[in-house]
Formats: sequence, C-alpha cells, structure tokens
Amino acid sequence: MISVTEILGTDSLSGSRLVINDNFNVLTSEINAMEVYFAPAAGTITNLNNVSTEALRVGLSTILLDINASTFDILTNVKMTGNLTMTGGGIFRNDTSPVTQNATLAGAGLTISIGTSTAIPPYTMYRCGNSDASTGQGITATLYNGSIGQEIFFVYSEANTGTISIKNYLGNMVLTGSGVQVDLNAIGQSVHLLCIDNGVGVGVWFIVGGTGYTIS
Repeated sequence: MISVTEILGTDSLSGSRLVINDNFNVLTSEINAMEVYFAPAAGTITNLNNVSTEALRVGLSTILLDINASTFDILTNVKMTGNLTMTGGGIFRNDTSPVTQNATLAGAGLTISIGTSTAIPPYTMYRCGNSDASTGQGITATLYNGSIGQEIFFVYSEANTGTISIKNYLGNMVLTGSGVQVDLNAIGQSVHLLCIDNGVGVGVWFIVGGTGYTIS
C-alpha cells in the first residue's frame, strides 16, 4: 500500500516543498519496485513468484488459451517435450465427425473423402456404415495424407451389412500383401490407423488395431 502526505489547500506550496519531494520519492520508489516485474515499453511481466486470478486469457485477436472458473480451453496446437502424467484422471477422445460416413453422405457416386489433397483428416473418429447391401454397391472412402503421429478410427456403427472401404491415396497406406484398402461391413467392426514417418519425412498410414476388418 502506497502512503503519501496530503497537502491541504491552506498549506503554502513553498513551505510544502519537502513534503512534495518526499511524496514524489515515495511514488518513484514504488514504481521502480513494480517495474522489476512490469516492463511497460516491452509489454511484459516477469519474475513473479505467484499469480492468483479468476481467469486467464492468452491471445488478442485470436484467443489461444482461455482459463476461467468453468473451463480450461487450449485453442491451438500443443507441443510437449516432456512426459504427461495422469494421476486420478484420464484422456477422453471426443473428436468425432458429426456426420456418419454412409450411403446418404456418399450420394450417387458412393464415394467419400476423408481429408483432402491439401488438408489432413479433420477428425479422429469416424462413424460409418452402408445401407446399400441389397444392391451390392460398396462405398469407397479415400483416406488422404495425415500428419505424422496422427491417429484415426473408423467404426461401423449402423445396423447394415453393406461394405465401406477405406482406400489409400497415392499409396499412403501400408497394408499386408497386395491390399490397397480396408473393408468394414458389419456393426461393431473397426480399424485404428496411425500415421508414421516412412523414413524420409513423409507420413503413411499403418493399421495398429481394430476388429473384424478385412484387407483387399
């Protein structure tokens, strides 16, 4: 708390010179003490031992981190160089495509794109199915290139038996034998893929898990 001496309207300014100087010295001392932590010209705060606040926001025109009493939102990529230890908690995946990859989405062409030639697949989990089993028409879902380390799941979630094939794009899936696609055709079947560096910095998809799928 800063404390200065008040100069009354009845006081003589010339007689109060020492008081005025003392007040300025108090303020100067306090400002210098604060500027150990605050650098107004640089717009930075450093050397604090503790910060207690109800909310914290990082970013101006684009918010990158938003912490408040009810949420902890990270709105940009996170790079970890150390371990993440979960104690009494868990990791919950909720990055699911809001649209089921099926005949309705595929339309007359019976083709679906998972990602594009210029953008990685946007979701981690994809529900899929095919209601065209009676006509024998399969759906082809082209899986485009991912980012190294990216995971993706396909889960057959509809009570149908038509085939949906997860097909590679320009050889970006490493499958056994001469296979070029992964086929799902019954509820509960799934495939889990991981994008791995092929040794020259290019990401390719490997199957690391799943159930009931076939390779063709």
